[in-house]
Amino acid sequence: MCGHVADSSAVNPDDPLHDGLRRVTACCEAHLEQIRAAYRQRPFVQEELWAGKIGRVLTSGRPVLSLTELACRTGLDEPDIRRAIAWHNERRRGLDS
Repeated sequence: MCGHVADSSAVNPDDPLHDGLRRVTACCEAHLEQIRAAYRQRPFVQEELWAGKIGRVLTSGRPVLSLTELACRTGLDEPDIRRAIAWHNERRRGLDS
C-alpha cells in the first residue's frame, strides 16, 4: 500500500507541487496508519521546506546570481528566504557542536 504524509523535509526533485509530501509504502492499511501517526508527531517546519526548495534551486540548473533571481526560481519571497537561511544556519550550528 502506498500513501502520502506531510513532511517538511520532503522536496520533490522533479515536481515542486509535491514539495512537503513524502510518499510512503506499507504492507497493509494498519501499517500505513502507523506510519501516518508517526509523521503526525513530527512538526511541519515551514522554514525546513523553504530551505529544501532553495537547496534544490542552488544545486540544479544555472547558478543563481541574486536574491531576486532566487525568489523567482523558488517561488518564495525575500523574507521567507531569509527565514529559511537562518533556520538552516541555526540547524548547522547545532550539528557542528
